[in-house]
Amino acid sequence: MCAIDHVQLALNDLADVGLGNDSPAEAFIIGWQAGWDKCLEYVRYLESKLDKEDLDGE
Repeated sequence: MCAIDHVQLALNDLADVGLGNDSPAEAFIIGWQAGWDKCLEYVRYLESKLDKEDLDGE
């Protein structure tokens, strides 16, 4: 099992979002939305992998 550096992932995502002169509340929402979008993207990836494995197994 590989170790995931969650702090570094969060910092990378915040840098990608490009926070500038946003208020703390705006920065929180922008960061939260970016994390949510990345999570959905990963779930869709996993779902497609599982679907492919199901089809290949039949």
